[in-house]
This record gives sequence, C-alpha cells and structure tokens, in this order.
Amino acid sequence: MKRMYLISVVLFISFLMVAPLIAQEEMTREEWQNQMTSYKQQETDLLAEMAKLDADIAGLKAQSVKLDGDIIACEDALYAMLGVTRADVEAFNKELGDMENRISELQRMSDAELINYKDELQRMDARIKEMSKSNICLIPRYGDRVKAAQEKITALLNSIQKEKTYTVGTWSRDRDCLWNIAKKKDIYANAWLWPKIWQGNRDLIRDPDIIKPKWVLKIPEGSEMTKAEKSAANSYYRKKAVEAP
Repeated sequence: MKRMYLISVVLFISFLMVAPLIAQEEMTREEWQNQMTSYKQQETDLLAEMAKLDADIAGLKAQSVKLDGDIIACEDALYAMLGVTRADVEAFNKELGDMENRISELQRMSDAELINYKDELQRMDARIKEMSKSNICLIPRYGDRVKAAQEKITALLNSIQKEKTYTVGTWSRDRDCLWNIAKKKDIYANAWLWPKIWQGNRDLIRDPDIIKPKWVLKIPEGSEMTKAEKSAANSYYRKKAVEAP
C-alpha cells in the first residue's frame, strides 16, 4: 500500500515538473531551474525509498519461506515422535473432516428421520472411538475435534435410543387419530405408518379407530412396517371393506 502511494507521488511530481513548462513565460529562468532541481531531488529521494521498500519486501518473503520451512521441520519432528507420518495425518484429517460434515447433515434431521440412520451412527460411533486412540489425537487441534465429534454422535444416538412417546390430544382441538399422529413430521411424517403405533400400543388400543385423550402412546422406531404390522394393517383394511355398505 505504501509503495503504491509513493508511485502516485512520483507521478504527481513528474506532472509538476512538466506543468511549469506551460507557465514558463511567467517565471524567471532561475526560478524555473530552482523548482526543477527541487522536483528532481524529491523524485530521487522517493525512488530511493521505493527501492528500499522493495528490498524490505524481498527480505520479508525470504523470511516467510524460512519460517514455513521451520514449521514443516517442527511438524515432521513431532510426527516422528508420535510414530506417524505426514501422510497419516493428512488422511486422518480428511476422514475426520468428512465425518464432521456428515454429522452436521444428521443434526439437521428430525428424530423420526434420524431413526433410519441408526446403523450408520453406530458405525460412526465405533470409528470415532478408534480414532480417539490414535497418537494423532495427542496433537490438540485434532484431539479437540475428535472429542467434539464423539460428543455430537453420542447426542444423536441418545436422541433416537430413548423411547419416543406421544400424548394424545382431543379430536376437536388437535384432530388426533392414528393416521394424523403418524403424519406428524416429528413422528413418522408418513400417515400410512399408523399401524406401527397401533401394534406398539396393543395394551391400550383395542380398536385403532378409537384412541382417548391423555393416552401416552409409544412410538416404535423405523420408517417401514414390519411383517406383523403389515399383516395387522391388511386385516384391518379387509374388515373395513366387509363392513362397508
């Protein structure tokens, strides 16, 4: 920035050196020569300062290159102490970064959606535990990230492993029936899965068309019906077809 300023000043002085030529007739020759000498000296001084700045910049660049080399040498020495290579660290960093991105995606899902990724979460949990045992985690910037990822995975698993329930409201206010409950985004987001709630609460629900306010219904995991749930649903639909006028 300073160098650009000096260049602008030099150009401005050059202009001032030419401008008097236009008004030369209004000045004595001696005055004009003195002014030109002054401008020349200023230009010389500025060019010398620019040369010094260029030398300083070159020196700083060389120093930066040396510092980068020193950092790499220190890192290599640290990796050797830990019994790992730079390639090991780069691979570890990439895998951890990919896992962090995937965790962020899973965190944006509802519990109902997350249930479908339970197996993946369990695999990630096992893998992050393995990664936490690596000597690379003795390097703070990696150890802290692994610890944070492990905590997030644990929280996601806890959110789907606890038994999910739903308290039935009234029809007039909440329009609660098994169909509408299953349709809720935080339940299954799919009304056709209502038989899962029925079969998961046979101790309460005798007739799936009748549920009562304040009942606390268990919400079974999964985004698909089991064979037993499909069988129960088919029996219900056949019964309704027979009863239809």
